[in-house]
Amino acid sequence: MLAKERFSVLSGVALVAVVSIGLGWMVANEQFHMLGAVSFAVAVGLCFLYPVLAASLTLGFAFINPSLLPPVMEVGEFTVRYIDGATILLAVAIFLRLTLQRRELLRQEWWIIFKPLFPFLAYTGMSLGLVWVYVPDALAASTASYTRLVVTVLLGLLVFMSLESKKDLRLLTSMIVVFAVASIMVGTWEALVNPQKESVVAGRYGGLLGINTFGLVAGLLVLWAVIARENRGSRLSWVVPLASGLLGLILSKSASSVLATIGAVLFFWVFFKKWATQRTRLLRLVVGGMVGIILAMWVLRLLRPSDFYGIASLEGGSWAQRLMIAYGALQIFLSHPIWGVGWQASSTGAVIGDPTLNKMLMEAFPKLPAHYFFLERPTSLHNLYMQLLAELGILGFSLFIYGVVRVGKTIAIILRQMPLYSPFRKFALFNAMGLVYLLIWWNTNPLFGGQTESIFAVTFLSLFAALWRLQRQSEILLSESRLSQIGGRL
Repeated sequence: MLAKERFSVLSGVALVAVVSIGLGWMVANEQFHMLGAVSFAVAVGLCFLYPVLAASLTLGFAFINPSLLPPVMEVGEFTVRYIDGATILLAVAIFLRLTLQRRELLRQEWWIIFKPLFPFLAYTGMSLGLVWVYVPDALAASTASYTRLVVTVLLGLLVFMSLESKKDLRLLTSMIVVFAVASIMVGTWEALVNPQKESVVAGRYGGLLGINTFGLVAGLLVLWAVIARENRGSRLSWVVPLASGLLGLILSKSASSVLATIGAVLFFWVFFKKWATQRTRLLRLVVGGMVGIILAMWVLRLLRPSDFYGIASLEGGSWAQRLMIAYGALQIFLSHPIWGVGWQASSTGAVIGDPTLNKMLMEAFPKLPAHYFFLERPTSLHNLYMQLLAELGILGFSLFIYGVVRVGKTIAIILRQMPLYSPFRKFALFNAMGLVYLLIWWNTNPLFGGQTESIFAVTFLSLFAALWRLQRQSEILLSESRLSQIGGRL
């Protein structure tokens, strides 16, 4: 990394540190209100000058569980959070730049990549009408959740618009890695200060994120390290993320993160390894699949032995309960196959807590403890794909699959057109593999707006759109330079 780029990364870290310390003192100590206010004013000024710093600040809040920060304001089911304030700051900074520099509002690259997802997003909003029919008491909560999902997509657009150069792209990606490493450090500290030292190895830790999200971040660090190493990154750029990511996976013991990490790394090894050829793809796919299954089973048995054996006997454990929840989601889908029950309605007492459904589940899984069921404690379906089937039916699920396939084809075409040694290729591969990682990870987690994983998804897509634009601009400049050289010789 060049000296200027290192300075940019350090500037971003310093900005976030100043804001975090200032806000922390403002909240915890009245005598530091003035210092916090001054820190905040300095940060705002820097964000207006460099919108990419505002984007970094906004994404920094994605590495903190929203439940750990007090809400700024609550209006019924709608909650205004600190990340919303940072998003508004980012929007104002971009608006000022657009006004002063007279640039176009929406560039085509972002729209080309996101367009296939909008039919799914539109139908999700329309499904609120189903919530009003089936579970009217949950309409406000479902509307708030959908609003948060839309705001998350708009955040992706703002992130895209904040990136004007390769330096901006490198800074924002580096900040994501820095935030992720810092998250692992917090989780490690949490484990080390645990008064019950004997439970450190067997326990599960989440730092500021929560256990599953902590594992999500750890897996992304491993993925970044593999891609950076393959693309000849400096040793520091991949050794520290790799060590931090593996440590985070061990501390969280998150099955979804372990599976997603193994799956995404093997996907990269099969399809994007530099020495890979079309002729060996099938062989690599078979070998990679076998290695992935064996490795995943061994790691999960090592990290979660009780859950591993529990799902085999269906007598208890988190994984056995997840299997039962998936079966319940399938029953909800079969009762509303076309349209579904509406966005977020599946987690209500009227749907997942329905006595008839729970009686069916108890008969299908008689060995599970009674408290695993949902007569008194409704829960989410813990699986994006089962959630979409239950809440949006065949129509909504088909729109989602259509959007994912179309986006995947677009990304694949862009990657094939990108030169092997393009300075943007490492970032492109990380964003593309990050999306593959999330699609695997969501097999054991539901979809919400405003959560770390949904923010990552729109950020990866937006970063990919930005680097596609920068790659095209660099090719145009290179062509013009060659033409001018030829003209000069003539």
